[in-house]
Amino acid sequence: MRYLAYCLSALLLSGCISSVYEVPVVGNVVVGQGDTRPFEQPLPINTQPKRLALGHSFAVGVKEDGTVWSWGYGMLGLGKFESRPTPQAIPNMTDFVEVAVGGEHVLALRKDGTVWSWGDNKKGQLGYQADGLPYGDPANLKYDQQQRTPKQIPDLKEVVSIGAGDNFSLALDKQGRVWGWGNNAHILNNVKNDEDIKRMPTVIYKNEQAVKVIATSFDSAVLTKDGHGFVWKYLSIDGSISKSDMPVSISTLLPNSKITISDIALSHSNIYILARDGFVYAQGENVSGELGDGTFNSKKEFVKVKNIGHITQISRSLALDDKGRLWQWGGGVYARPDLANMNSSREPYPINILTDKNITFILRGNYGGAIGFSNGEVGMMLKKSTLTISKPEKSLWTWK
Repeated sequence: MRYLAYCLSALLLSGCISSVYEVPVVGNVVVGQGDTRPFEQPLPINTQPKRLALGHSFAVGVKEDGTVWSWGYGMLGLGKFESRPTPQAIPNMTDFVEVAVGGEHVLALRKDGTVWSWGDNKKGQLGYQADGLPYGDPANLKYDQQQRTPKQIPDLKEVVSIGAGDNFSLALDKQGRVWGWGNNAHILNNVKNDEDIKRMPTVIYKNEQAVKVIATSFDSAVLTKDGHGFVWKYLSIDGSISKSDMPVSISTLLPNSKITISDIALSHSNIYILARDGFVYAQGENVSGELGDGTFNSKKEFVKVKNIGHITQISRSLALDDKGRLWQWGGGVYARPDLANMNSSREPYPINILTDKNITFILRGNYGGAIGFSNGEVGMMLKKSTLTISKPEKSLWTWK
């Protein structure tokens, strides 16, 4: 892979200033544009487990050998509330394949189909009665609802996919049953109010075709093996869709009903899909160019992200193509000195990685992102000021 440097990325990292905006040219690719042909062979449905999860102030990762590691600030699964910049293995956590992080809680999926959790449990998001943290008068102890070490969730078996939102959790089993617990009114079909909590896993949806659950702060989705998706989310820009309308079939919002889906990604305000032909579509708010369609107009229906194709992975507004190039858009990713109105957020442009290493996975969260390389290294993309650093900073944690 060949990458040419953006001086503006260097501006964010080293303080250099230049009026030149360099864009990569690879083969016959047009400047600032990827391969916009469809794939001849459809992409497979993406059921790859998530190796890394980024929370509000901490991170959790599962290595290739099945061990689970944590670092950052919070309940890191080691028995206490702490701040630790150095990744450390959580004792007795072996044979795991996937992790998911909510606001202040963690889920971990084991190879045997069991699910383990720890962290905050005030909204029942752990799926069991937590051990709790004692406080107050010794003669009248009270317990803060939290679990500081991993504990298995009872009665969950043969789970194949997990997801975590701010205050809720999801698990999909081999029978196509989606189990939900915690608190989120429209996802968990709670009919009362914010205090309506499901403290034990309950079947909230069933689809024998389901192969994957996806969750973000307040929303969730299900992907099926025939390339369709269903989402629990307020889709309309004016908020007119009610709880009774959920879940919504993603196919009804696509420009072509024949489009099938390889993967789904969610953010607080948007839905992104990777179609099996290698194109990316986006829906939702667009105040910062999150849709990548060349406008700042929000859309209830999906629009195609411009200038990219042959995409093999997505994570929100971050995409990887089959040539190993990263594309990122929206939210002031970087500024273009050649445009007086500084509207660089309107279209996706390749991000310079400054490496020839093969990329294995990509991740973009609320507070930054990460890139995993084939040699096991991980690069963290951190937010500084109002801009997202495009050049990843090497992490102490490796996924191999």
